[in-house]
This record gives sequence, structure tokens and C-alpha cells, in this order.
Amino acid sequence: MRASSILKQVLLASALGASLAGAAGATECDPNEKTPGVTSTEIRLGALMPMSGSAATGGIFGSAGAKAYYDIINDEGGIKGHKISFTVLDDQYQPAIAQQQIRTLVQRNEVFAIAGGEGTPNFLAVVPFLERSGVPAVAPYAPSSELGDMKTPHVFMTAVNYITEFQIMTDYVVKTYKPKSLALIGVQGNVGDDSKAGMDAAVKGTGVTVNYIPEVPGTPDFTPIATQLRDANADWVFLILTNADTGHLLEAMKRIGYTPKTAGWAGLDDDDYIKSFGALSQGMIIAEETAKVGSQDPLVQKFVSDFKAKTGKAPGKFEELGWVQAEIMGKALRDAKALTRSCLMASLETIKDFKTGILPPVTFDPKARQGVNAVGLVQLQGDQTVEVVPFRSVQ
Repeated sequence: MRASSILKQVLLASALGASLAGAAGATECDPNEKTPGVTSTEIRLGALMPMSGSAATGGIFGSAGAKAYYDIINDEGGIKGHKISFTVLDDQYQPAIAQQQIRTLVQRNEVFAIAGGEGTPNFLAVVPFLERSGVPAVAPYAPSSELGDMKTPHVFMTAVNYITEFQIMTDYVVKTYKPKSLALIGVQGNVGDDSKAGMDAAVKGTGVTVNYIPEVPGTPDFTPIATQLRDANADWVFLILTNADTGHLLEAMKRIGYTPKTAGWAGLDDDDYIKSFGALSQGMIIAEETAKVGSQDPLVQKFVSDFKAKTGKAPGKFEELGWVQAEIMGKALRDAKALTRSCLMASLETIKDFKTGILPPVTFDPKARQGVNAVGLVQLQGDQTVEVVPFRSVQ
């Protein structure tokens, strides 16, 4: 069963079992609430990320970005006198494995909250458990239309859902390049379905068609999909696969002589992807959810400087994403009146226009869980991406 179907079936039960009724109003901070994951010296945070498999790039580098942020905080004495203990478990981008690993984090490791994370199908699979358990999840990268509202009050989203992302990207391509037909290759389930919905919204009334082919992550041979695409002969192919699978698909397309223009999800604006597959991706339009690492924004420059000083390495886009996930969690912990889950929720609900430089300003409130709702667009030129559309929301 797909993760999104599981989520829909248990959301009502999850809401009834949730310890905080956020939809009814502001969460009440209870400083005396019994809360796992906080000792006299530490705050235990956890995340699930794909540290192996076809989506491992995002997990490995995203976790490195978050870890660097928490290491710096700990070097400075921690938060409220508590050091951050950050545990990342590998879910291999697999919903069934994620469901096992989230129980390890919450029940065995007794984490205080889920901090960040990487991957939509794997995270959607654990949301019902988090809601039943009353565990807050802050800034997971799981851009799904199933999240971001009060049906899942414990999940605070800063990743724009794929409907919005692909609607903005498709609207730009249709208006700028006037294609006759488009194709979408997307991870089967909520990821691909949401992306298709965004594309359909953008082409409505234009006469442009969208041919959708779902894909299972880690597909061993992309020749059949490449052949389907060539036979459909779309002017543009939109891509929302893992970075490794994207590259392998483009290799297969090139082998059979099909080289359309391409557009892809935000994770493709990554140095490692560009180094490996940039020659196959020239001219690609890519969604931009986080600022370019080379941005002149002082806040981004400070991130780059701090990350380099701590790790001795230059960050990429996934390190940037992990860092900003940790930064949002850090702000919520600092602003919380006490280190309990209800007080963390109450603190998150007061975040307004929080500027990280990396994301558009973040705002939550007692009835809103979608803190960011804008994306930009860049184009791959050589070994760099160049902005073509600044951050904007759906018109």
C-alpha cells in the first residue's frame, strides 16, 4: 500500500490520539509536562534519512549539514545549557524501513523531537505514528500535499509541496518555450502524483499535454522508460527522481538518441549531481527551494563560512538544506519557554518572518503548518546554475 494511502486512512485516528489539539487554537505550553528526550545535560533529537541506496546523496550530505550546525551550537555551550545529541537512522528511502526506524528513534532512543529529514515517501509512512505519539517534526524535507495543514498538526513544514513547485516550473516553461507536449517521470505514489497535479494545473486551457510515467526508485535499467519517452516524443521531459536515477535515465535517453529539453526538481541543483551528470543536463530548468550557496546574502555567506570553519569543506545544496533544518529547530528550542514538547510546539507557532537567507522567510501560526510557500527557478549552464525566476508563490 502506498504511504499516502496509509496516511489518509489513519489521519483521523492520529488526530484523536494527538496530545495537542493545535487546530482548536494556539498550543498551550506546559512547562511541567513529562517529556522524553531531555536530561539535565542534553536534548536528544533524531531524523530519518536515506544514508544508502539511490537517494543516499541527500541523506549523507543533508545529515552532514545538520550535524555541523549542532556541533557549532554544542561548542558554544548548547541551548539552555543542554548539548544537542543528534541521531540519524538510515531508512534507505523505503517506507517500510522508515516505519521500523521511527520506532527505534521514538521508543528506544526516546528522542525529544524529529529534526529535519530527507525524502517524501519514507517520511509520509511515519507521520501517522508521529501524530499518535505526539512527537513534533520540524522542517522535514518531504514536499507533499498531504502535509502542511492542521490534519497533521505536529509536522511543521518548510518544504514547498511538489504541486506548487511543478506548477511554477511548468508555467514558466509553457509561457517561455511554447512546447506542444510535456512528459513527467516521477517517483511513483505521492511524489509523482503531486508533481503531475502541479503540471496539469499549469497547462489547463493551453492545449499542452502531459504524459506521466511513474518510476520505482533504484530502477536497474532505464532503457524501457527512455524508449517510452522517445516514442511519446515530448518537447520537454520533467524529472522528479533520485539524483542517481535521474542521471541514469538521461544516459539511457542519450544512448537511444532522444535528447529533449529537461526540467527537474530542486534536488538537482547540487554540485555532486552537476559534477556527475551536468554534461547530460545542460539547459535544464531546475526548481530552487534554497538560496544558491554562492549567494551574496550575508546570512548565506555566514553559513558557508561557518560550515567551512567547522568541517574544512565547502558546502553543497544538501548540506545547506540540512543546516537550515537544524537552524529552524535551534530557533524553536531557544525561544521555547521550557524544554517540553508542548512548549516546543508553542514556540514554533510564534515564528514569524524568520530570515535564514537560505529559505524564504519562515512563518508559522497556531493554524498554519506550511512555513514557506515559494520557489525560484535556475538554469544549468556549464557547471553552474543561473537564476531565471526569483522566489515566488503560485499566482
